[in-house]
Amino acid sequence: MNSAPAIEAMREAAHALESGDVRARLHAAQAARDALDATISTLLADLDASKDYEIDGTSTLNAWVRTQLHVDAGVASMLVRNTAVLRDLPLFADAATAGRVNAHHLRALAFGLKHLGLDIMLDLQEPLLVVAETTEPSALFQILRELKDIKHPEDLDDAHLRGMDKQDFQVNAVPDGWHVTGFLNAITGAKLKKVLDAISAPTDKDDTRTGSERRVQGIDDLLTDILGNGLPSDKGVKPHVSVFVDAETVAAAADHVHQTNENPLRTPSPMPDVKPAHLAGFGPIGPHLLMYFMCI
Repeated sequence: MNSAPAIEAMREAAHALESGDVRARLHAAQAARDALDATISTLLADLDASKDYEIDGTSTLNAWVRTQLHVDAGVASMLVRNTAVLRDLPLFADAATAGRVNAHHLRALAFGLKHLGLDIMLDLQEPLLVVAETTEPSALFQILRELKDIKHPEDLDDAHLRGMDKQDFQVNAVPDGWHVTGFLNAITGAKLKKVLDAISAPTDKDDTRTGSERRVQGIDDLLTDILGNGLPSDKGVKPHVSVFVDAETVAAAADHVHQTNENPLRTPSPMPDVKPAHLAGFGPIGPHLLMYFMCI
């Protein structure tokens, strides 16, 4: 392990804390903290290779981090996962040990390694490093999630099916009102979101109600209207959902779904690298759900 970058980051932090203005001191302190986090992950990789954590009676590296470094499970898991990033992505290893990116950036990259693979992540190191050095970790996560959706659109369909299995909706009386709980699949949830957004919009610039007040009042108004017209009446213009998609994505999805329907026992050709369709108010959706909305 090369400790020089981390030592230099700490040396600069010490100098800034003695002589810099408050902004410079904060930047330097954060860089030193990030460098130390990277150093810890690098050392954990060495500990994992040696299995010396067993000397202290722990069976896993993660358990050793929790019991010996006294950090909670979430932080321990992040530090342990980051060891793979520092091992496999050398540009990020250098940047992390110098304090230019933090542990949460590395956590995003661990997600990328898992879902995109090492070859793709190595090819994208330089542009991703620019993003990491100039933005917060959530922006890096978003880019990697979008790349995953492009490379593995079938995962979006799998997520939709898992949502269908979990769906539920309950309204239960409690002493001070009604408790609403549940989980909606992508289609039903998008419909509800469309209706809720429409009925809870501010009436004008002088509407001072909070968002929660507008939503509850909107639901009350909607239910009053439905009940006033009798059940199961469905009057007026029906709400709709919107899907935004490129033409090439439609063509690729149609071909992919057609192959699946034509021979369910045969694995269809992989989807080309196209941007997935987006269901308004929900996010990216897979080819099968896209074809459902297009009635194909």
